[in-house]
Amino acid sequence: MNQKLESKGISWLRIFILLLNYTAGYMFFYPTLLVWSSKIFHFSYIQYQIATFLIYVFMIFVSLIVAWPLLKESYTKQREFRKFIESILLMFVAVYVVNILTSGIISLLTGLESSENQTGIITAFYANPLLISFSTLIYAPIVEEITFRGAVFRPLRKYTNFWISALISGILFGFIHVMDSLFIGNFIDLSFMLTYAALGFLFCFCYEKNKSIFAPMLLHFLNNGLGVIGILLSIFLGM
Repeated sequence: MNQKLESKGISWLRIFILLLNYTAGYMFFYPTLLVWSSKIFHFSYIQYQIATFLIYVFMIFVSLIVAWPLLKESYTKQREFRKFIESILLMFVAVYVVNILTSGIISLLTGLESSENQTGIITAFYANPLLISFSTLIYAPIVEEITFRGAVFRPLRKYTNFWISALISGILFGFIHVMDSLFIGNFIDLSFMLTYAALGFLFCFCYEKNKSIFAPMLLHFLNNGLGVIGILLSIFLGM
């Protein structure tokens, strides 16, 4: 892991826009805009969900446009398809094992079975499965990988080694997924930062190994897809 990713990546302006789109946008501006629009125009439940979907689509569009040089770079460095898929599948096994181990450790120490983030996704899935499936399987793999691997790990990797770059990216990725618990004082839920940070680290490893942002995108999709399948099975078995 001593060989740095080659070429220039994306400019600092593009990095700033990507980080702004996700942090200030997704966590503050877009939700506030949605709430105020709902109050002004008296959105129905369906209209509110459609507006939420459009925000997801807008963020995907912005991420893809701004990160276009990174996507082009990844395309030119794409490994032979069979090796690419084999690498992703091996990494998926590693992600699954890490999920089981870290969740088991956290459950043993805290008694918690799942994070507030995961519980919220499951609850929201019952209310609107299509929207949550889209955000989980399409929005998150694209926007979060472009943000945390493309705009955080990738630039850091130009100046330091893999371990430092991946740890920073992974920790930020983990923090984002438990941040709401911090704000409401649910500090025990912060233990799940270990799971999310470990996943973020593995996504960085996947990027490093394949030299392509499409690799962690696909790995992220498979990981979230397994979660969606688990929710569907619990609903089916519960019936």
